[in-house]
Amino acid sequence: MYLKRIELHGFKSFANRVELEFQPGINVIVGPNGTGKSNIIDAIRWVLGEQSIKNLRGYKLEDVIFAGSHLKKPMGMAEVALTLDNSDRLIPLDYSEISFIRRTFRSGESEFFLNKTPCRLKDIQEILLDSGVGKAGYSVISQGQIDEILTCRPEERRIIFEEAAGISKHKFRKQEAEKKLEETVDNISRIDDVITELLNQLEPLALQKDVALKYKELSSIYKKFDINLLLSERENRQNKLIHIIDELEKNQTSLTELHSLIKFTKQKITEYKSKQNEIEEAYEKAQGDFYYVDSQLKYLKKDLEMATAEKIRLESANSDFASSIDKHKKDLEAAKQSLKLKADILEEKIKVINQLQLTIEEKEQKLISLNNEIKEKQSVIENAQNEVIDFLNHVSEKKNTISKLDTSKANLQKRLNQIEKEVMQIAEANKATLKEISDINEEIGSLKSSCNKLELDTRELVNLKNQIAAELDKNEKNEMQKQQELTVITSRLRTLREIDENYEGYQYGVKNLLIALKKNQYFDAGIYGSVADLISVNQNYEIAIETALGPAMQNIICENEENAKKAIDFLKRNNFGRVTFLPLSTVKPRLIEKNEEKYLSIKGCIGSALELITFDKKYFAPLAYLLGRVLVSTSLEDAVNIAKQSNFAFKVVTVQGEVISPGGSITGGSQRRSNYLLSRKRQINECENRIKELDIELTRLKRYNQKLRDEIKEKQKLIEDSTASLYSAKSELEVLKKQLQEKQNLLTERSEREKQLNEEKQQIQSEIQEIVKQIALLESDIGQIDTQSTSTQNLVKSLQEEIDKIKEDKEKMSEEITQIKIKLASYKQEQVAITQNMQSIEENIRYNIDEIKRYQEKITQNKETIALIQKKLSDYEINIKDLIYVKKQHQEMLESSREQRDMLKYNLDKAQDELNKLEKQRHQVETTLHNLHIQEATINIEINQIDNQLYERYSLTFEEALKFKVDSYDDIDGIKKQLASLKAQMESLGPVNMKAIEDYDNLKSRYDFLVSQRDDLINAKANLDSIIEDVTGAMEKMLLDTISKINEEFNKIFSELFEGGRAELIIESDGSILDCGIEVRAQPPGKKLQSISLLSGGERALTAIALLFAILNTKATPFCVLDEIEAALDDVNITRFTKYLKKVSKHTQFILITHRKPTMEIADALYGISMEETAVSKVLAVKMV
Repeated sequence: MYLKRIELHGFKSFANRVELEFQPGINVIVGPNGTGKSNIIDAIRWVLGEQSIKNLRGYKLEDVIFAGSHLKKPMGMAEVALTLDNSDRLIPLDYSEISFIRRTFRSGESEFFLNKTPCRLKDIQEILLDSGVGKAGYSVISQGQIDEILTCRPEERRIIFEEAAGISKHKFRKQEAEKKLEETVDNISRIDDVITELLNQLEPLALQKDVALKYKELSSIYKKFDINLLLSERENRQNKLIHIIDELEKNQTSLTELHSLIKFTKQKITEYKSKQNEIEEAYEKAQGDFYYVDSQLKYLKKDLEMATAEKIRLESANSDFASSIDKHKKDLEAAKQSLKLKADILEEKIKVINQLQLTIEEKEQKLISLNNEIKEKQSVIENAQNEVIDFLNHVSEKKNTISKLDTSKANLQKRLNQIEKEVMQIAEANKATLKEISDINEEIGSLKSSCNKLELDTRELVNLKNQIAAELDKNEKNEMQKQQELTVITSRLRTLREIDENYEGYQYGVKNLLIALKKNQYFDAGIYGSVADLISVNQNYEIAIETALGPAMQNIICENEENAKKAIDFLKRNNFGRVTFLPLSTVKPRLIEKNEEKYLSIKGCIGSALELITFDKKYFAPLAYLLGRVLVSTSLEDAVNIAKQSNFAFKVVTVQGEVISPGGSITGGSQRRSNYLLSRKRQINECENRIKELDIELTRLKRYNQKLRDEIKEKQKLIEDSTASLYSAKSELEVLKKQLQEKQNLLTERSEREKQLNEEKQQIQSEIQEIVKQIALLESDIGQIDTQSTSTQNLVKSLQEEIDKIKEDKEKMSEEITQIKIKLASYKQEQVAITQNMQSIEENIRYNIDEIKRYQEKITQNKETIALIQKKLSDYEINIKDLIYVKKQHQEMLESSREQRDMLKYNLDKAQDELNKLEKQRHQVETTLHNLHIQEATINIEINQIDNQLYERYSLTFEEALKFKVDSYDDIDGIKKQLASLKAQMESLGPVNMKAIEDYDNLKSRYDFLVSQRDDLINAKANLDSIIEDVTGAMEKMLLDTISKINEEFNKIFSELFEGGRAELIIESDGSILDCGIEVRAQPPGKKLQSISLLSGGERALTAIALLFAILNTKATPFCVLDEIEAALDDVNITRFTKYLKKVSKHTQFILITHRKPTMEIADALYGISMEETAVSKVLAVKMV
């Protein structure tokens, strides 16, 4: 067996899918540092089950997933597939190739596959046990780990030898056995606790069982007395009912006579009331007229008072208005005098202000004249000074210009030589660039056609994959829903079957009998089963039929009374409880008579309960006995109607479960169904059918979903390959376009440059000629400027003296103007204050004039209103006198109508008293009748209650109860005393647990079962102890033999690699070899035997390599992966290492990562790893040597 192939996708730096095919012998992986060589070792260790991310050089699980780069996005998944060639069947699986796949996602989920079949990590680890391949074995040595073989603790080093000894599988099984042993001990402890608890429960439960049996015996006697008591009470009620019916007939006759008298009296009252209405109308009319006149008189008197008050108010207001007018006239006169005084003062102030303003204007004109004179002279001086400065600047500029022109002339001549040389170089470069552009254009055309085709293919593949993925997502959700539904229904079916098989919900006796029949503990072909088992009911009527049957659902139908007797005898012998039997030979059907069939057509009647069930015809008699006279209705209202019309001859049940019993009692409200005995079979059949349907649907969905997943994987691989090719092509295309643009830009720049150089050359030549002319002109101008500058300086000095004298006069004038302006501002402020005061007085004058006018208008209006009010007062006094006369006439008519009304009321009240007496007598008779009806109904209810009590307590009708009647039990008081005595005896037993009989038997059987289980566990513990002891002994022997062989090989290989010296393995401690450490001692040639820690780095590495080769020679592993284990060796030791490696490779495949040339030289296959893109590893080439 050897490692045939490894595939990496998204693992660390292997972002793209990479596949490495390995050969038997020595396979060497090379490449620069940081390109991802060691990631291949990590991938092998990871897929073999390594769980420690630290050992994979990471911190968390998602560190093994490609994290992305500036050119490539991070991936969401890492996957590694390892394929082993198993032609020699080293792994006991019937496959020539075995593939291990491990996949992880950023969400933290992980998946394992064995030959593409989902499995557990534990399955992979168990397969690789004792094969030398595994995360803890010696088949994978990571970078720096070779030295740890020697530097680790002796106990940790022992694990490598255990793997070589092949005891890992035994060790694993020993651990499993010890775990089971621990669980067994825990189970024994728990069972002992349960047994102790059961023993504590059995003794009190046995006492409760005896009490329950005694209670059953007393209950049977109590039943016989109780039935006779109920029958005697029913007979008494029936006698009372006959007497009440006679009384009802007598009172009914008296009631008829009273009705006739009441009718006559009511007719007289009606006549009186008719006359009373006429008189009342006349009285109400007279009364209305009187009240109307009286109200009109009151309104007129009120209007007269209001008008008089209004006249007085207006006269008073006019007096107030006249006073206000006098006051405002006085205020107006005072304001006019004040205004005239203020106007005189204001006129004087204005005159003074005007005089001051004229003075200021004269002074300011003089000041302006002085300023203008100063400015003119300063302007002349500035112009003269500027001329002098300009003369000096011109001279300096011209001299500088001459110097610059000489320098520029020399520089221009030098630049002409450089331009000619650069033009020649540009011509040569353009020729080479044009050839390069032609080659690039050809490559770009080829790549564009490739990219277009790849993009089209990729889009089609992505669309197709998305369609398949959407369909798969929809199907997976559907599959999950179906699976959840299947789980729920399967669980429900299992529960229903357990309930059905254990006869849950049945009474104790029925349950025991049915179980005994089922287990063949009792056999009788004449017993057919319970009523609930032998009928089928439509789901809509289950509640109605369950209610109608009640406890009778659990009655057992049998062939004849002999079968019933035998079964009862069996139940008695075994204390299995009581059962009601319905023998086909004795039970007679109770059906609806011909003359009663009309009730079936009453509204709301669904039909007879017997017609709503399905059963075998031979069970007709018992089922007709139970349901033949039971009607089913749609609602309680309909049921009441049916019962009334049938005179309560039937038992009527509704589909909701309400019951109207024969006799009239009504039972209803919320209820618990009778353990679903009727619906149980239907529910089981429905569940089974649904499970079959779901199984078929799930199988179809799973197959189709797997097909879709395979298609998605196939499309994804094609998309990734196409995308990679497209990316590569586009990258190359962009590089070429960039190169082409650079070349074209270069040509443009060169052309521009050449044009610029020629223009510059012509410009330089013309500039040199111009410079020569400018120098001659500048030297002539400098002499003329010096003469003009001297004359201008003398003029400036004379003008400055005149300006100083004018400035002194200007300052005196400015001070005088300031003093006058201050005085003017003071007068203006006084002017403003007087003006504002006059405006206020004028406003006051206008206000007083307006107020006087307003008050005069109000006085005029009030006088007009007073004249109108005076006219109204005269009219009111005339109208009041007329209304007083009319009121007196209406009052006389009202008194006459009142006397007629009172007389008629007296006659009506007398007739009404007579009617009330008659009504009272009738009410008394009706009350008597009502009470008699109530007594009749009460006795009927009591009789029905007695019937119900008989049925509810003992499931007996009145006719059936008569069979229990004993003539000697006529003494009701005697029966009550007997019942009280029996009840006292039953109560003296205390709380009775009737279930104790069944519970005791169940608890006893459970106790016996647990005792036997405890004995089995104790035996199992002894067996496990023996097995662990045997396995431990075998492991110790195997490990000792293997260490001895490895020690011999280690010494031999050490001497060969070091060309002398010796080495040995030493077992520490005297305990079990399975717990001991293993020390390594080495003595290189020419040195003393010393501890490993005292060796040099190279010596330690070569010693560890010798130990590794010794283990491989003792027990070869199918393949061995080594990461730079020879890095610390010098050239001489490398040669020895490679020589021995070649020797060992005959029976072990090696995969090495190295930077050393001698190691590369012995390779049978060479692989190169590079990183062309940042952070993405790539297999560049594979060379077969």
